[in-house]
Amino acid sequence: MAPTPVSPPSTGRSAPCRDASFDECRVRPLPSTEPVSAARRHDRTSPPVADPVAVPVPVPDPEHAVPVPARRAAHALVIMALEVVDRKRAPHHTRGAFPPHLVEMLRTLARGGVPGRHLGPARVHRLHIHAADPGAPGGGDSRGSGDGGRADYEVCATYARGPRLFAVAARIRVTDTGATCTALRLV
Repeated sequence: MAPTPVSPPSTGRSAPCRDASFDECRVRPLPSTEPVSAARRHDRTSPPVADPVAVPVPVPDPEHAVPVPARRAAHALVIMALEVVDRKRAPHHTRGAFPPHLVEMLRTLARGGVPGRHLGPARVHRLHIHAADPGAPGGGDSRGSGDGGRADYEVCATYARGPRLFAVAARIRVTDTGATCTALRLV
């Protein structure tokens, strides 16, 4: 695609500006169409004013933050399940990560099909994970729980097939020796 020639506004020419000054031929940026809130204005004469409709953003509690290994395990388990459904991975290659009843469910979904498979392969869009029961002993906190470092997490994710989004819900158990998926639902 060839670049569009820019002409000065005073002349009706469509040829490139060779004889005009640089300022006449320069492409100027468009003005912003977004509304400017009081907090975003950069007025040097007065201090910034707080936006009256701003909602405070919750700060994550470090006591109940999900550890990185649990996040990685959740992502890997969701991808593994989607690969089986898309027939990119054999169901028996998920043993150990999924119990036998979930392996059989994934095998059935791979054979029978899932909604939207004709739109293309599944891609993880977003993944959220949080402790299953942070208040219970050993439920979401492996520090000092006395159960061998076991923690349960609930995972919800969206995945895309073409232009559409679909959902996955899972419950995973992370131990010192690895992670397993104890419940799975593809919607």
